Parts: sequence; structure tokens; C-alpha cells
Amino acid sequence: MLFIFAQAISSIAQTIDPTNNYCVNPQGAAEGGFTLDKTRICPGDRIRVTAFKSGLTSISYIADYKGNGIPTGDLQLQGIFTYNTPGTYTILQKGTLNGTLAVKCQTITVLPQDPVQFTAKSCTGRQVTVQVNAATLGQYDTYILNWGDGTLPVEMSRAQLEANPQHTYANGAANTQIITIDGIYGSLNIPLCSSSSQQAVALASEISQPLIQALNAVDNGTITLQYQVGAASPVQLYQKVNGTYVSTGQRTVGPATFTVKADARQVQCFKVVSQDVCGSTTIESSEVCSLVLDAKATNKKNTLTWQPYAGVGADTLFKQYQLTKNDAPLGTALTNRSAATSTDSSVTCGTQYCYRIVATLSGKATQTIVTSAPSCVTGINGTVPDKIGDIVVSVDSNHPSLTANLPTTGVPANYTLVVSRADGASGTFTPLTTLVGKNTYTDNAVNASDKSYCYKVEYQGGCGLGLPASNPVCSIHLTSSSIRSMDWNGESPFAPGSPASYAIELVDSLTRTEKNVGITTHYDRSPTEVVYVYRVVARSGNYTSYSNYHIFEREDRFTVPTAFTPNGDKVNDEFLPKGLYAETFLMNIYSRWGEVLYSTNDKTRGWDGLINGLPASVGQYMYRIEVVDISNQKIIRTGALELIR
Repeated sequence: MLFIFAQAISSIAQTIDPTNNYCVNPQGAAEGGFTLDKTRICPGDRIRVTAFKSGLTSISYIADYKGNGIPTGDLQLQGIFTYNTPGTYTILQKGTLNGTLAVKCQTITVLPQDPVQFTAKSCTGRQVTVQVNAATLGQYDTYILNWGDGTLPVEMSRAQLEANPQHTYANGAANTQIITIDGIYGSLNIPLCSSSSQQAVALASEISQPLIQALNAVDNGTITLQYQVGAASPVQLYQKVNGTYVSTGQRTVGPATFTVKADARQVQCFKVVSQDVCGSTTIESSEVCSLVLDAKATNKKNTLTWQPYAGVGADTLFKQYQLTKNDAPLGTALTNRSAATSTDSSVTCGTQYCYRIVATLSGKATQTIVTSAPSCVTGINGTVPDKIGDIVVSVDSNHPSLTANLPTTGVPANYTLVVSRADGASGTFTPLTTLVGKNTYTDNAVNASDKSYCYKVEYQGGCGLGLPASNPVCSIHLTSSSIRSMDWNGESPFAPGSPASYAIELVDSLTRTEKNVGITTHYDRSPTEVVYVYRVVARSGNYTSYSNYHIFEREDRFTVPTAFTPNGDKVNDEFLPKGLYAETFLMNIYSRWGEVLYSTNDKTRGWDGLINGLPASVGQYMYRIEVVDISNQKIIRTGALELIR
């Protein structure tokens, strides 16, 4: 009788009590006996069971014993068993021997027939490499690899198949081949069972040369390269560094776009290098180099310059240049590769223009487009001033004060003057301030008594139009090394031009007088001069420049009389200090009780003895005099005075 069992291997293991498993613990049962015609079979194959124990009666079997005693419902008479699902099964024999329970267990294996998964890679020279998925090799005893071209199949071990076997097809073989791998249990001559898997592969003769289709400088620090290559070809990007190509480390497979961080303000050259899928052959693209465009804004036109395209084979590959302005074509294409400059005269003041240059190279199969990074400028379009006017620096309140006359033509309302300063004629000029709509400036940050300070003025008109910096002008610095002599620097306080003459200004308490000294920069005081305050006056045409004051020390700054006689005889009719060198002056007259009777800040007018237009009484009054002299020293005098009639 034939019994067929279709058993499935459960992924969830049963919990078996080993004390109740007759294969593990016979529990005193006698040993039965049977043989199997096979212990390894393929799904769907049959196992024949034959009992051989003498005296064994009442024989039955469980084809897939799981333990847990001997379920009577699973018992079958002896026969042939068929298993359809791969796995390991235990056959239990139950019988009676001499009136006692007898058992016997044997294990069989149903072999899986999963196909071997593999990939066939076609390399140059009609060579194919097989790469197997090791996880799918299973428990097969041997493997048969058939290349499909009529050559004998090759029997291989697992290790040989994992070593990625290769085969080269003859030139006359079909360009598409079917490769088969069979996994066999048993041997090639006596197989138990097997599985088979196939894959079609297209043979490759030679890899094609990669082609850079576009090189685009996105900005001054980024370049992209789009290239064409076989779909499965590994690709590397190389960049020229100091004349030698080195790998950038960027790799990919098939057509793509590389992005490179590089200085696009310098010419950068690249190659794409591809390999066949087996990595045995490499081939380079042609060299492609970037373009660098420089735009300069000048009045009423923008000038564009670039270095002519200089990649390998430029003379034969170059087709044309096309300039663009704000991404629109500018003018007609230029077919002269050596062209290196162009101009754009259609500009508007204050408008930004971004230019690129695009080169077209003619390749064997297609064109290559090289695009520079944008170079942007702001348009200038206006009237250029003729020249900046005369400049004068003079000392005012001990600070250099600058006046610049404007250009006579082309001056807009929004002009600016940039003032630069240097410490002396040999110093370095540094921008100091920008004057907007003004042409005068006082440098309150420096003291003109310390040294000579020099200045330059740079005029900047509307729309970026300007003039070069002016000639320097230097403040006159007056010094003295003795009680009698004075000297001053000879750098001109006028631009352009030099002083026509110098004069020494002598300042006494009430008057200022001048002595012309020609063009010398030295003056010796006369022994008869009683003044103590001096400064230098330089003149050139209608312009005048003053130096700092120099004060020679004196015993008394000024003297105050102790009495006066306001009687109208024009002798000592006013109370007024004498020998006064004052820049500011304040005098108050008080009564004995502190009441202000008279006040003046005019150093030429004293008190005439009147109070509200009426003669003051004779007697004693108080005064307070506050003076700030030319050297900025403050002097306060207080005291009593006598009014006598």
C-alpha cells in the first residue's frame, strides 16, 4: 500500500517533552528495525521503508514523528512515503516484539531546490564575469556552469563558483548569450535532483570614450560637469593640478553630473575617466577647461576681457564664443578663438549687469558647451568732471581746516569728497572722512600745534564717476628753538601750487601787524619787538593759509590798574586791563554788596564810571576779569579798584 505525506516545515518550533519522545527516551520499549532506500531525497521523491527485525509484528509507522508519545491516529502501515516540502523528518516504527512494545527511529532530509542567483557582467573584449549570490548557493554537492556558446559545461565546486569565473567568447559567437548555472545534489553522473537558473548577457566589444558635454562655472567657487558614458560604466573625475591630472575622489556609475568646489576665477581643466564594468580597461575623455570672464565698468561702457579657450586641441575643437548679458545673448557669436575682449556700450547708470562667455567646442559625436562664471558690474553713465578745483588748508582754532573748490563742470547734487590724512608729507595717507554735498572740513581730532598734517581730497561724483586724488596740502606748523628764532615747514598748504610769499603776523593786546618775509621758512625776532604772539601767513593768489600761533613766554599776561578818574579829561577815563592777549574776554564790576554794575566781553572797552547812564559815586568797587588767551590758557583776576573824580 502507498502512503503519501505532504508535510510543511513549521517556522514555529514545537515544544517537545524529551521524556515523552520515544526517539529520545524509549521508556523501556524494545528496539524495532527497518531500513530506508534513501536518507536524502528531493521534494516529491519517495522513501521506501522495509522492516527487517525477526519476530517483529503489528508493525506501523509515523512518517513525521514530532514526539509527545505515540499518537494512534498518525500510525500508518508500512509502505512508501512521499515528502513535498524541504526539511528534516523523523520516521518512527512501532511494533510488538515478544509481546512487548518495540520502537525504531530514523531521520531523512528533503533537499531544497532554490535556484542559484547570479549576475553576468559583460566586459570589453567579449569577456563575461559571473558573480554569484553566495547566500543562494544552498547545500548542493556540485554546480554546472554552462556559458551557452557550445563549449562544454564546467563542473565547479562552491569555492570555484564564488571566485567569479570568467569566460571569453569567440568573435564569431552571437552577441547575446544565455548563461546557465545548475545546482546538483549527488554527482553529475548520478544526480539526485537539481535546480537551474539562467541569465541573458549582451557581449561588449570595447568601452566607448566618455564625453564631457557641459562645463558650467556656477559661481566663483563652484563648477559643474555633465558627461556622457555607457550606462553601467564606473566613472572618475580628474582635475589638472600644477600641470598633472589627479583624481578628485568623485566616482559614480553611468551618465551623471559632477559638482566641484574650485576657484572659477582661475582656468580649471578636467577629464572624465571611465572603466568597463570589470575594472580591467580605462579610457579618458578629452580635456575640457573653464573660461574666466572679467567685466570692468567705465563711463558709458562696460569692457569685457577673457583668456582665450586653451584646452588640448583648442585650435581644432573650438567653434565659437557667445557673450551673454543678464542671460540674454550679447551681440553676434565670435568665431576667432584668439578673441579676448569686447565692449558693451548700452549701459544705464546704477543698473547691474552680469556677463558670461560661452564657448562651443565641436566633438566627434556631439558638442561641448563651456560657460564662465558670471562677472557683474554696475553701469556708469554720466558727465566726467574736468578737474577738482584748488584746495587750501589753514589752521583755525588750532585745528587744520580744509576747503576744496569743486570741479567747474559735471558736478551733480549728490557729489562726495573723500578726505585722507597723513602725519607729515612723508606719512601714509589714510581715508579720514567722506563729505556728502560739502566742500569744507575741520579736523578736530588733531592739534595743529603738534605737527604739520597733510591732506588729499578725492572727488566722487554721481554714478561712480570720480577724479584721482588731489596733490597733498599740508598745514603750516610754526615752531621755535630759541627766544629769538622761528621756523616752519615748507610743504605747500595750497594745491595745486606753492605759496607766493610768507608773512609773520605779530599780535599784541589790541592789534595785528604783518612783516613780509618772502619765501623763506625762517624768521628772527628783532630785539626791539615787545610782542610775544606770532603766526605765519602764506598767500597764493586769492588764497591765504595761517599757521598755528606760537607764544613766547612773558612775565605778565596783562596788568590791571588800581584806580581810574572818569572826569572827561581823556586821561585814565576808563577802567581797562593793559597788555591783553585774549581770544575771549569777560569783565564784571561789582558794588560792595556783590551787585553787578557793569559787564562787557569787548576787550577794547572798559568801564567809564557810569551806572545806568549816571555817574557812579566815588569810592571802592570790585572787579572780576576772566580771559582765555591765544594759547587757550584761562586767567582769572579779581580785586578792588578806586573810582576818583
